[in-house]
Amino acid sequence: MSYDAIKSERGLCAGNRGGLAGKCNGQTYRCECGNVGCRQTYDGACSGQGFSAGWRCVKCGAVGKVEALNFENRIGA
Repeated sequence: MSYDAIKSERGLCAGNRGGLAGKCNGQTYRCECGNVGCRQTYDGACSGQGFSAGWRCVKCGAVGKVEALNFENRIGA
């Protein structure tokens, strides 16, 4: 079974990282404004980025107004 098949049910970010890094596959979050995307350390690091490292929404600018989507709290996941 491929990595993409295993992770497909988790609703991971489908965006792409710059350069040759490929798919993002980061955890996705939703802002109270409805924006959905992943969280990145640097702005513009992923085409599907929704939040900065400080939890600032890239659409509305709200800070910390996020909800994790398809989150599983598992040790070693």
